[in-house]
Amino acid sequence: MSRVHGDTGVFMGGTINFGFENVDKKWEIHKEESNYVKKIFQMYVQGISIKKIKVFLDSEGVVPRRSKTWNLHTILTMLKNRVYVGEYSWKDKESEEVFKIVLPQIISHSLFNRVQKMIDKNTKNKGNNLRKFVCLLGDLLVCSCGQHITGRTRSKNQQRFYGCRSRDVSFLGKKVKPCNNNRTMNMDNTDSLVMSRIQEVVGNSSILKEQFKKDILDKKSIDSNQISKGKKDLERKIKGLDQQLDTTIQSISVNEVNHMLKKIDEQRYKGISTILEQELSELEDKKKSHIQEVDDLDNQKEWVDWISKYGDDIQQDFKKPTTELLNGLIDRISVSPVMGETREGKDT
Repeated sequence: MSRVHGDTGVFMGGTINFGFENVDKKWEIHKEESNYVKKIFQMYVQGISIKKIKVFLDSEGVVPRRSKTWNLHTILTMLKNRVYVGEYSWKDKESEEVFKIVLPQIISHSLFNRVQKMIDKNTKNKGNNLRKFVCLLGDLLVCSCGQHITGRTRSKNQQRFYGCRSRDVSFLGKKVKPCNNNRTMNMDNTDSLVMSRIQEVVGNSSILKEQFKKDILDKKSIDSNQISKGKKDLERKIKGLDQQLDTTIQSISVNEVNHMLKKIDEQRYKGISTILEQELSELEDKKKSHIQEVDDLDNQKEWVDWISKYGDDIQQDFKKPTTELLNGLIDRISVSPVMGETREGKDT
């Protein structure tokens, strides 16, 4: 198979993804199914579990592609699939060449990116009993080995503690770096220590105080409507770039056909190929840049919302700290072991 078959929007066979339909061997949006695709993404970003999304779909009588009812893995796979933002890659089994196909878009890049962040956050705690109790630092602690440190309880005495997940991840068959954080940390003592340190830094940091003042003033002129407008403008630009990518890929296909049919000589073929491949690369770079800008605006909205909620009296909020409060101040807390003699007199 050659590049000429990599025409945009062409359905290459198999079972088409839920939300789309095959119309004359072209990807087209299925009106009814696409509404449920949007609903699935919206429900997840609102914090609704995949189990509840499954119950919703089954109770609505929505039928998936290959079974009578929905399963959790299918829904999670859908939430990760870039086909819903109009991007599809098809690999030819014979040549192993990958073809990029531009599709009609169902989900905005903003919504898709926010869903991916939530999936990452939820996945890192999978397999432990963190969700059985409130865990203040569970989203922030990262071990020096690169794995997340999560909260747990000991079943015998219900003692709460933080521990590196490297052993759990290794048990699942995944490769992990050697971890020297062999000890767990008492959760209450760790929370208290970290909170006191954060309060000390916030209270003594003139830079942070000035930043709060500046952002509190700025948020009056930067509201959610402006950010939403900015995201819509960027999404519109991305769709425009998708149309240009569509045209460029078609031009590449035509050039390949002309070369195969010997309508153009080798030198002209190579010259046109170089120009079109460069144009394709530039368009893809622009699209990536705009997608990143959408993500930046989403982060800006989160910060504006955080400042609106906590910025006026940050010290007062520390009396009853929440994970949301800390996420606005801290990106991550790295935990490294201190080598030396233990309480039992052993070297570590």
